[in-house]
Amino acid sequence: MITRETDYSMRLMIALAERHHKGIDSVSSADVAEEMAIPYRFLRKLVKRLVSGGLIESRRGKGGGVTLARKPNDISLFDVLKATGPRGAELSYCVSEPDTCQRAPLCRLHREFKGIQGEVDKRLKAVSVSDLVK
Repeated sequence: MITRETDYSMRLMIALAERHHKGIDSVSSADVAEEMAIPYRFLRKLVKRLVSGGLIESRRGKGGGVTLARKPNDISLFDVLKATGPRGAELSYCVSEPDTCQRAPLCRLHREFKGIQGEVDKRLKAVSVSDLVK
């Protein structure tokens, strides 16, 4: 599900990819927050998640800021969704945790959701952050 966290995370990644394409190494969180209309406190929380997910790096102090940990071509929308939250790209809990539902082996809806989830994952993996840069 695309939550506000996911939306803001994608905005942050796009801002960093744009800078990367312009040869700019890092940017302050405050500048990204203002530019991408993301509440600063919310952004700081997302930065921690994306750092933990291996998508960005963060340095404090003079000359610090946030930057991509990998090339924009090597970061997919799927990666961003997964780093934002482990359930970020899931259509339904029953697809990722079929053992939790006793009806999963019999359920037609489960089979449909599983197929749809596969297509969604495939599409999200095919779009890189670089693809979203103007």
